[in-house]
Amino acid sequence: MALTVKDILQLGGLSKMRLIAGKGGLNRYVVSLGIADYEFSSFAQASEKNVFEPDMIILSTLLFARDEPDLILATTKFLCEIGAAAFACKTTVFPDLPAEVIDFANHHDFPIIQYDGDLYMESIIFEILDAVRKEDDNFFSEENLNQMIAGSLTKAQIYALSKNISLKLKESVMAVYIKGEDEDFQLNLERYSKVFYLNRNLNTKALVCKYKNGLFAILTARQNKEKTFRIILDELMEFLSPCKEGLYVSCSRIHEPYKELDQCIRESYYTHIASVAENRAFGSYDKIGAYQLLVPLADSAVMKEFMTALIDPIKEKPEFFETIRQLALNEGDIFRTASSLKCHHNTIRYRISKIKQFLFCEEMSDQEFYVNVSLAVRLYMLNENK
Repeated sequence: MALTVKDILQLGGLSKMRLIAGKGGLNRYVVSLGIADYEFSSFAQASEKNVFEPDMIILSTLLFARDEPDLILATTKFLCEIGAAAFACKTTVFPDLPAEVIDFANHHDFPIIQYDGDLYMESIIFEILDAVRKEDDNFFSEENLNQMIAGSLTKAQIYALSKNISLKLKESVMAVYIKGEDEDFQLNLERYSKVFYLNRNLNTKALVCKYKNGLFAILTARQNKEKTFRIILDELMEFLSPCKEGLYVSCSRIHEPYKELDQCIRESYYTHIASVAENRAFGSYDKIGAYQLLVPLADSAVMKEFMTALIDPIKEKPEFFETIRQLALNEGDIFRTASSLKCHHNTIRYRISKIKQFLFCEEMSDQEFYVNVSLAVRLYMLNENK
């Protein structure tokens, strides 16, 4: 299950925080945190309150209420109303909170926590965000991600995973697998997953987790529009700032949350596998064509037998093999294939006729032959680039 207020209070680095009201709300879930040091001052714009989301622990020094103690109750009521997890107040300005604040919190089971001046806000933020990150990592463990990609989790299990991550999924969701081939990307992988949680704006729209020397990003939005998700992805990539050389960014289609999160994960990873196989960035699942079928079936005995029958006889003949490989990569276009191999198009036609004879496929039309060898070549590239 997701972290609760009770779990947060039991973190080793937060042992000096103490609950002073709202004991009945200790089981409220915690997915993030916010800071209220000016948002409720008398001069603040109402729109500034929108930075807070449900299930946040809100930290405050209460400086905004120094000259207006009544603002503490107004703030507490507002945070309770939006579904905040708890209100954590430093004792520096108000060692004791007004009685009406305590009464309200107890009546509504809204946790109020106090901490003294020797516990710094930065330490609290680190402890809570690190705990949330670790909890997300538990849900998105490599084992769970493997099962989602394999399609072996039940609908109930997918629903439970979707509900218990820190990211509150909206009406639409997309998965993106991000992996760089350069050494810097691998060295920064741990940093990417940690610093992400410090971005208060992004962590209401996205979540990242490590997988096989890469990152899965789960993006969510109210609108089922590619443009909306592209904006979120651009914001995420700008924040992470990975080296673009050798970088694959592979997107799923847009799906409904809770029911189809595993399909998002699967589609984005299939897109990555196809991109690596052909050494080109497809970008999105819609563009990988036959790989939608080939990736999940590449290891099957039937597919391996099909591939072996066409590829094994010519693997030791580089000229033949490279010709059919380029023919597949150039979608059967003789002229583009000739350009790739720096030879005349009639040379390609001659080689194809010789390859057909060598494979005992003379009776096949060129189109039928292309369909078969293109599938075999793609299966071969998938197996070579696992």
